[in-house]
Amino acid sequence: MANTQNFTVGFIIRTGRLSQGRAPIFARISIDGKRTEFSVKRSIPPELWNKEAGKVRPKSKEAAEINPFLDKVRKRLLECYSEALLSGKVISGQYIKNLFFGIEQESVKTTDDLIEYHNTTCRDKLAPRTFAHYKTTQKYFREFLQKKMKTPAIPVRSIDYKLLVDFEIFLRKKQGLNGDGSLDTNTTMKHFCRIRKMLNLAERLEWIQTNPFKNYKIAYDKKDRGFLSEDQLKTLRDLDFSIPRIQLVKDLFVFSCYTGIAYVDLQYLTHDSLIKGIDGQAWLSFQWHKTKNSVKLPVLPQALEIIESYKNHPTLEGKPWLFPRISNQKLNAYLKEIADLCGIKERLTFHMARHTFATTVTLSNGVPIETVSKVLGHSDIKTTQIYAKVIENKVADDMSNLRTRLDDGGQKESKAAR
Repeated sequence: MANTQNFTVGFIIRTGRLSQGRAPIFARISIDGKRTEFSVKRSIPPELWNKEAGKVRPKSKEAAEINPFLDKVRKRLLECYSEALLSGKVISGQYIKNLFFGIEQESVKTTDDLIEYHNTTCRDKLAPRTFAHYKTTQKYFREFLQKKMKTPAIPVRSIDYKLLVDFEIFLRKKQGLNGDGSLDTNTTMKHFCRIRKMLNLAERLEWIQTNPFKNYKIAYDKKDRGFLSEDQLKTLRDLDFSIPRIQLVKDLFVFSCYTGIAYVDLQYLTHDSLIKGIDGQAWLSFQWHKTKNSVKLPVLPQALEIIESYKNHPTLEGKPWLFPRISNQKLNAYLKEIADLCGIKERLTFHMARHTFATTVTLSNGVPIETVSKVLGHSDIKTTQIYAKVIENKVADDMSNLRTRLDDGGQKESKAAR
């Protein structure tokens, strides 16, 4: 599994280190253009050295002893290279040098070592759901290695481009966790993003010399992100349900449609999160769960009305939360019921509320994308552009306004000409 490398062995002399008229001879190992040199404990008068051949001139008296010795050194270095190659190691000049001199090598780091180190050092830095995704990726990778290599772990250094391609093929044929068909392109690429991050960590730890992702391109399929239209949002907002759990889920979804707050952040909103903003109006102040960045957001009247409706909710008595708690799994299950009751054909998920906020509530009403990006907590406006949709009604309105301005301008020019 080791990458094919350009490996050469040569010999040079160091005339800058002359001692009693003799220059020391150095072996030079070259691997993909990277050189490693060391003394072979022999020296020669510079005039007896054949630079092109990398050996002592054959007619000299010392050639009979030194040249055969250099041949033995070359042969042993080639043997060291072959040993390292067969053992699946990434081969560096220093590694070959240590092998030549019998210096004990550091134990080979395996994919299981990388997984363990990543999980130990990154667990507290990742959100629980994100960490769970890493665990799934690691599970799939070990399954793949077991199937292909008959072992769940291999040396990290033996991962190459071909192995990544084979893993992609494995993932594309694999059923998802819910068993509803094979993994699509974007899900597959998300697994590869996690593998890439772990290999980047291995590179920083110097467990690998070259990252195989240098030549592997992660490419996502562009997909339209679902969102509710203005009419759908109004229908849902005005609908009341007699079943408390359904009403709660509807309220939370609508609240997110008017704030852009994700499920995980909404669950941690407390009474202290509601503050008076710079404009004297109600704002929400909290910390994004994903990025740990603090944020302050103005609360639109539709969202504030929902907050007020839960002030005296019986399940919140003596508790700091703005809303009753509910699991994400149950929430999304109830959203399917709500979609059926409202006649919404699209698959309703809680994350669709953020898309609705970005499109129907803000961008389609003329809010600049820079402001939307800030409100959504994005560090890069390109992320916001993924959510953003140019809605046909907005295009129609903008073009209608343009026609009016052009018509007014034409009439003014006509009057001026008279």
